[in-house]
Amino acid sequence: MCSPVFLVGSVPFKDTEAVFTRCAQVLGTRARQLPDGERGGWLPAEDFRKMRGMEEGRGRSLLNPPVTRTVRLQPGLSAGDLQFETLHYYPNAIDSYEIFARLKREGIIPAGTRYQISIPSAFTGCIYFDYDQVRELWPVYEAALLREVGRIIGVIPREELAISWDVVEFGISLANPDPPETFEFDELAAGIARAIDAVATPVTCGLHFCYGGHNSNGMPRPGLNRRDIADTRLMTRFFNAVQARVHRPIDWLHLPVPRPHFAEAYFLPLRELHRSADTELYLGLLYPDDGFDVTQRKLEVARHCVGEFGVAAACGLNPFVSGLPAERLPEVLEYHKRVADECSAAKRSISTA
Repeated sequence: MCSPVFLVGSVPFKDTEAVFTRCAQVLGTRARQLPDGERGGWLPAEDFRKMRGMEEGRGRSLLNPPVTRTVRLQPGLSAGDLQFETLHYYPNAIDSYEIFARLKREGIIPAGTRYQISIPSAFTGCIYFDYDQVRELWPVYEAALLREVGRIIGVIPREELAISWDVVEFGISLANPDPPETFEFDELAAGIARAIDAVATPVTCGLHFCYGGHNSNGMPRPGLNRRDIADTRLMTRFFNAVQARVHRPIDWLHLPVPRPHFAEAYFLPLRELHRSADTELYLGLLYPDDGFDVTQRKLEVARHCVGEFGVAAACGLNPFVSGLPAERLPEVLEYHKRVADECSAAKRSISTA
């Protein structure tokens, strides 16, 4: 069996059908689930701007830069007056699943593959509120978002569905050297645990940890806040706090490995990860421009520290995040395939030695 491949999302082919088709053709059964590429949108910025009860904000985001345009409550209203009637996750999921199911019937998508919906955590979505109102708005937005997920689960067959929570709490707060508003480690972990528990089995559910794409990839950019990822210590500690609070399995955990990191020191904290046998670990260390020899050295170091794992890119595959033009996406997918297959060959060699 080949090593598993995880796609975070943000796959910039021209439309949803192209995302499913191209990813399935290259990766086959290597990917346990396929995202729709969020062709209909990932973050809820436009949803918030269209909904009743909100007005243009003051640009005071928890994540500024790069978020400079925000919304806030209209005068005289409270968070309890909001309905969040414009959220796009349910209609987009239904449209994408219809395409996914058809491609599966046609044999383009392998039979056992699930449809993956990648959703930013409720706290992540709060980067589009002025930070002085996040305390009030976070709980009601979270309730609305989890209702939206419940609607999705009520329509799409559960054995066909995977929910990936995108956790940008690291870039926004946990690793922010100068946050405009302070949120405690435990309250953020509790929020992610509520998101996990909102996903009914047998829907699979996992986590993508994110420091912001440029940080996760190890590509500092002028004008953007820098979040250093020296090692996996904070991510390990946060996952353990979430794991201790949940009442259902966490099916996977994806962690970024910034491109400059080769040393054991980056991976060693993962030995303290309290993951059950149900939780697959994916390491986001695939950079085609490294070349296979460099990638192989990273794989060997990581394997020595944590044992077996699946492979992935550090974050989504859109150009802003990955630093690679969209025209190179076929090459990126082929690189995922090659590395997964080489990992499988190495495992077989070890097992027969």
